[in-house]
Amino acid sequence: MIKETEKSKEKFEISYEDYFKTRFYGIVELMRVLSPILDNKKALDIVKKLWEKKGIDIIVRQLKNTSSIRNFNDFKEIYKEQISTEYMQHCLKFTMEEDTQNKLAFKFTKCLWAETFLEMEASDIGDAMCCYPDFAMAKAFHPKLKLIRTKTLMKGDDFCDSTYIWEE
Repeated sequence: MIKETEKSKEKFEISYEDYFKTRFYGIVELMRVLSPILDNKKALDIVKKLWEKKGIDIIVRQLKNTSSIRNFNDFKEIYKEQISTEYMQHCLKFTMEEDTQNKLAFKFTKCLWAETFLEMEASDIGDAMCCYPDFAMAKAFHPKLKLIRTKTLMKGDDFCDSTYIWEE
């Protein structure tokens, strides 16, 4: 058994861009190897299911640490807090387009996930890992919550439009 040393707990500096490239490079390479064997669609479907499950698990864990979401205002409070963290501020650039009783809409003009996967010419993989799970994650927050998205940076659009609707 290898004993953990104090050295392993030391922090090192790396840019967010370099971190993303390092984090996702191996996954993209693995997908490129698997795609001809499984066929690309089947491989992407597997990735979608895996990352959808991971996303739902994140929401379930997060909600265990907070009071449950009883209404749309509860969701909006949690979501706004999430995208305002220091980490997200380094990864995203966005404006809130609408905040009403049943609708919360954002326009994302910068997304480090999209930039990373587009640079690796792997937007299909990025979409499967980073964009697709958002819809299931919305439902994991609350069954009345629905995400609508018609454009994504990941697919080459000028922005992502993410609109959350509370369906009564």
